[in-house]
Amino acid sequence: MRKVLAVIILVTLGPVTGWSQFLSDPLLPSSGARPKPMPRLAVVTTGSHEPLLLLGSQKTDFASMVVDPKEIKVVKAYKDSAILANMGYEARHGVLLIELKSKKPLLNLEHVLDYFEVPPTQRQLRVLLNRQPVNESRFLADVKRIVKIEVITLDKISPYRISWDENEQFLNIVTVQPPSQNSKP
Repeated sequence: MRKVLAVIILVTLGPVTGWSQFLSDPLLPSSGARPKPMPRLAVVTTGSHEPLLLLGSQKTDFASMVVDPKEIKVVKAYKDSAILANMGYEARHGVLLIELKSKKPLLNLEHVLDYFEVPPTQRQLRVLLNRQPVNESRFLADVKRIVKIEVITLDKISPYRISWDENEQFLNIVTVQPPSQNSKP
């Protein structure tokens, strides 16, 4: 009986509380101004459906790799579910065995931060790659393709947020952008 009563109360009060941000309450003092509706926000996740990339003994993915795409050579693609099951959960979307056409050294995130002399206090910030979330454990980069590393706070009015904290700071890695297809040489 108590459960039924609790469900009835929740069903009747649920819609009322949802609209309370738009309706003025006669019991509350009013300034005559209509209350502002709450903004609708979406938090961006870093989940992807990209295959796992194996570059030598290093695991990465396309979103976490800073290298000229023309430099990547796919040696072998694993798509068979029996083989992928043995490789674990991170291989659920396939595995590509890759190598670089030129033997450029790629640095992990810690070495990139050392190269750009990022202070220890900023290394605690979450990392973005061109303002997009990146898997820090899979990050590999050709340092010649990195323009700068900066501390940023994301736009507070953007409907897509990476964090619920609107004042959170991020360490943003800015890379060389490919020339747009509309530009003429």
